[in-house]
Amino acid sequence: MCCHQSVLSYWQYLRYPHRMRMVSALKVFAYICIWTTPFQLIFVLWGIRIVFITDFSVLSLSNMEFLRNYVDFLLPLIEWLYIWFGSSFLDWFLSLPMILHGTCKAIFSTFIGFWILKKIRSAKS
Repeated sequence: MCCHQSVLSYWQYLRYPHRMRMVSALKVFAYICIWTTPFQLIFVLWGIRIVFITDFSVLSLSNMEFLRNYVDFLLPLIEWLYIWFGSSFLDWFLSLPMILHGTCKAIFSTFIGFWILKKIRSAKS
């Protein structure tokens, strides 16, 4: 990095400090979106394994069935969420097929993360 670039970025920070903080917050959000993808894929693979060894199908293994049968320590959290969100929203969300929902979520969050990083890099140049 050239010394002019560092002076320029410092000048931009002094002139637009809110913009620099927003860029760094967006960058953190983008990296979180990208870094959580392996964990999401682990849950999808866990769901595929459950489908192969039990009577569940890809469409019948909903988020609620997965939580109730395999991650039951999170059920108090789900009951607490029913207080804050409407029961119809959580009923809909928890009835989604776990494997399809996890796959779409992993693809979408990875895409959003790389898209935000691309926009930040193109705005800097």
